[in-house]
Amino acid sequence: MQNIEKNKSVVIDSHCHLDFKTLTDDLSGVLRRAKSEGVDKMLTIGTNYREISETISLSERFEEIFFAAGVHPNQPSEELKFKSEDLLSICEHKKMIGVGETGLDFHYSQGSKSDQIKSLIQHIEVAKEADLPVIIHARNADKEIGKILSAQYLKSSFKCVMHCFSSSSYLAEEVIDLGFYLSMSGIITFKNSQNLRDIFARVPIEKVLVETDSPYLAPVPHRGKSNEPAFVSLIAKKGAEILNVDEEFFRTQTTKNFFTLFKKAY
Repeated sequence: MQNIEKNKSVVIDSHCHLDFKTLTDDLSGVLRRAKSEGVDKMLTIGTNYREISETISLSERFEEIFFAAGVHPNQPSEELKFKSEDLLSICEHKKMIGVGETGLDFHYSQGSKSDQIKSLIQHIEVAKEADLPVIIHARNADKEIGKILSAQYLKSSFKCVMHCFSSSSYLAEEVIDLGFYLSMSGIITFKNSQNLRDIFARVPIEKVLVETDSPYLAPVPHRGKSNEPAFVSLIAKKGAEILNVDEEFFRTQTTKNFFTLFKKAY
């Protein structure tokens, strides 16, 4: 394990976008600051597997970086239609540890609802075949996502994380009942997110991950600025407060959760 400054225990950024220019322009600094905060591993997400070369390159250059790939629901409809075998071939890469992010976004992409649903189901089928967890994006589609995940799980089980969870208590309960994970982002630090904090307070700590979703959603006190993996430490601090546990325990447990879900990262 790497030496960690400030005597911090390890914590993992389970979802970031290191291929975005904001972060790649200062990648050495981003990784150095992450290390200083005990961020031992990072999972960077490709939003369209057809344009994944830079993401794969990052994972191959840096031991601490893993990647996931899929087609984000906000991609155009023509991009949501893909060949499962193409995505499955990328799943064979030793550092691809998850499928996605996929999901439903009926806030920004209402015109592609049917294509999003088909794409989500297809991603789940790929994940099952590859024996990898699914990474889900949900916005304004709680009922639909709840029904799809339950129906697909009844067909055959799979693992899943609700990335950057900020949905309803209904969806939280649905996915926890299925044994899935909920991921905390910087949103839990926002002043107007008390309802979300109340939801997470009822989630078993064994089912919680932490993430930045950087360069988006920087936590307080950096809200409105570019986010980066080092800031997951602030999210962990707030998460420990919400669940009323010691911060070091929270960091250790969510790290354990990451490796339980993303078994290929070992």
